[in-house]
Amino acid sequence: MNEIGNTIISTEEGKAKYDAALKELLANRQFLARIMKRFVPEFAEYPLEDIENKYIEPGSVTVSKVGVEKNLTNIEGLANEDSSLNEGRIFYDILFCACYPGDAGTLIGMYIIVEAQNAYYKGYPIEMRGVYYAARRLSSQLKSINNKTNYGCLQKVYSIWICMGEVPDREAGTASLYRMEKHDIIGSVKRGREAYDLLNVIVLRINDRIRAEDEVLSLLQTICSNVIGRNEKLERLREYGIRVDDGIKKGVRDLCNLSELIEARGEARGEARGEARGEMRAKKQMVLRMLKNGLSCEEAADYAELSVALIRQWEKEQNCAV
Repeated sequence: MNEIGNTIISTEEGKAKYDAALKELLANRQFLARIMKRFVPEFAEYPLEDIENKYIEPGSVTVSKVGVEKNLTNIEGLANEDSSLNEGRIFYDILFCACYPGDAGTLIGMYIIVEAQNAYYKGYPIEMRGVYYAARRLSSQLKSINNKTNYGCLQKVYSIWICMGEVPDREAGTASLYRMEKHDIIGSVKRGREAYDLLNVIVLRINDRIRAEDEVLSLLQTICSNVIGRNEKLERLREYGIRVDDGIKKGVRDLCNLSELIEARGEARGEARGEARGEMRAKKQMVLRMLKNGLSCEEAADYAELSVALIRQWEKEQNCAV
């Protein structure tokens, strides 16, 4: 392995660490508060400062453990994975609890999932996966089901997907909310939305090619971008009103460094493949000259340190081309 190969992490490992660093950065309460205020209707009228400091429950933010150590404290009973005997285990990128003032002045709780999704096309609509994640978080709130189960304790779930990278230009800069609605078929019955609107999916779509017009989408675009450098990212974050503390500086630095390493690794592998192909072409030309000068396939193979079968294949191709 060459010097670059020894010093640069593999593409797969680099991508895992990059994804983990991105999740850790997105889990910052400043970013979560802005996502909530802009896209979660319950928080639209409240100040960012209140959302960040009052309505995101202290210590509830959990981040997937892949590639980094979780440095936020979990509250009891909240984990960033759901598993059951009959269904597969799923890990949430970011999961936390939030609350908002209800009509009666009491605080109403909810769960919010945030997923950073680079693969926009996976053979199925991302909305379906969003609904499934929300449904799993909803069902996991009930530890057992029997005739005494209190379904009234269920709290609303928002499943928010930040789609980037593979998003086509025609969909970039868009945001969609999918929620449950009541439609009276016969007659009219009054029910508060909180009685049935328990599953909500929000899909945000950005890429590096189309500048998002919406301020919060543009903020997310800046965070997730692979083409904006570290200093420019930090400057843009300040322009959005973000308090750029040591944690955010480290998160941006890690993202940019990992992005550069992945790119360098890809270039190094490409160069290595190119060099290997060039060397093989040169050997082929040399071997064909040897055969033309009367050497046998066995002699040419021994000299070029290649298999006799490959030499005979080249000889056959040369004869067919004549």
